[in-house]
Amino acid sequence: MSQSNPPGFGVTIRTLLIDAGIVTRMGNPDWTSLARRMHGVNYESLRKAVVAERAPSEKIMTAAAQALGVKPTVFVEYRLLKARRALDPDHVGWSAATKALNRWEGKG
Repeated sequence: MSQSNPPGFGVTIRTLLIDAGIVTRMGNPDWTSLARRMHGVNYESLRKAVVAERAPSEKIMTAAAQALGVKPTVFVEYRLLKARRALDPDHVGWSAATKALNRWEGKG
């Protein structure tokens, strides 16, 4: 997967499913099987995230990663979520957010 223009959640999870052999008899990703392995996530929520009808939630990304035996950081949306939170003073506090901002701007 190219790092200069990384694929989104749907493409990444499809590739991971195929690589893991979680496929139908026709060789297509077995979304139903994956949804069953994802504790607390139903098939419809997974489907909407895969087709980009909704942004994948942290819960969906972590459950998918756990079900597939990978780290959630494999999903670019997960890394972006963590980056946004690192810059959010309401989430990490003013000091931590400004330190993260300085690092991002190359000042720290």
